Amino acid sequence: MNLLKKTGIWIFLLILFAHCLFIFLELDTYRFYSKLLLIPFLLLLFLLHFMGSKGKFFFLPLMALTGSFAGDLLLAFDGEQFFLWGMLGFMVTHICISIYFYSMFPLHITKSKVALLALLFLSITCSIVIFIIKDNAGAFLIPIIVYMILIAFMAILASNLSAAPLYNHVAIQYFIPGAILFIMSDGLLAINKFNLQDPSLDIFVMLTYGLAQLFLVMGYYKVKIQK
Repeated sequence: MNLLKKTGIWIFLLILFAHCLFIFLELDTYRFYSKLLLIPFLLLLFLLHFMGSKGKFFFLPLMALTGSFAGDLLLAFDGEQFFLWGMLGFMVTHICISIYFYSMFPLHITKSKVALLALLFLSITCSIVIFIIKDNAGAFLIPIIVYMILIAFMAILASNLSAAPLYNHVAIQYFIPGAILFIMSDGLLAINKFNLQDPSLDIFVMLTYGLAQLFLVMGYYKVKIQK
C-alpha cells in the first residue's frame, strides 16, 4: 500500500497516457476500459491517503469523484439520454467541489482580485463557447448553459481560495490549475461534439480532463496534511 501511495501519481499518468494512445490508434475497446480506470484509480489513491478520515474534507471530494465516475461511465455510451445523465453526474461533481471550496473560505468577490478576474474571464469564455455551439446544440443548449454556470462558479471559488492565508499555496498550485484544465476540457468537448466532430481532439479533451482530476486530488491531500 505504501508503494502504491508513493507511485500512484505516476501510475495514473501512465493510465492516462495509455488512454490517449488508444484514442490515437482508434482502439475503441481498450479506450473504453482505460477511460473507466481513470477515476476509480484516483478514488483508490484518495481512499488510501484519507483512510480513517471523515467529515466534509473527506465526504465532499469523495462524492465529487463518484459523480465524475458516473459521468464517465454514462458518457462512454452513445445516445442523448446518456449524454444528459453524464452531464448530471458532472454537475454533482462541481456542486460538491464548490461546497468544499466555499466551506474552506467563503466567497469575497470584491476582496479577491483573482476571483474577480476569474469571474470576468469565465463570463467571456463561457459566452464564447455558448455562441459557438448555440446553433447546433439544440435541446442540449439549456442544460449546457446550466452546466457551464456550475463549473464556472466552481472555478471562481477555486480562485477565491488564493485570498485565504491558510490555503493560498494549495489553491495556486493545485485547485486553480485543476479548475482551469476542467474548463478547457469541457469547453473543447462541447465545441467538438456540436461543431468540429474531430475524433483526434478527444485526446486533448481527455488529457486536460485527467490532469484536472489529478490536480484536484493532489489539492485535497495537501489540504488534509495542512489541517
